[in-house]
Amino acid sequence: MSPSDVIISPLITEKSQDLETIFERIEAKRKSSRRKSNDKKVTKYTFKVHPDANKIQVKEAIKKIYNAEPDSVNIQVYRGKIKKFRYVPAPKAHWKKAIVTFNDGTTLDIVKV
Repeated sequence: MSPSDVIISPLITEKSQDLETIFERIEAKRKSSRRKSNDKKVTKYTFKVHPDANKIQVKEAIKKIYNAEPDSVNIQVYRGKIKKFRYVPAPKAHWKKAIVTFNDGTTLDIVKV
């Protein structure tokens, strides 16, 4: 698969924009406990990816499209729902969401709301 086939579109939602603040709150709690944490700026972006794509393909696609090296990729699989269209059940397609993490504070050229 080519990189443009792997990454379908960026997902810009309230939750995806709050991922960084959620991580900062977790790190603030971690600092008060015994665990050590690094003081790096973490940025996270979410993308809708091809259902057959895996973490390695997503990581390589981010490298080629955005010229940035992601530190980690987490993938969530969403099952398609059964909706009714004219009283006939019609299944929606399954899809995947990838959460890409950059530990060095890298920013991508994605418009945030």
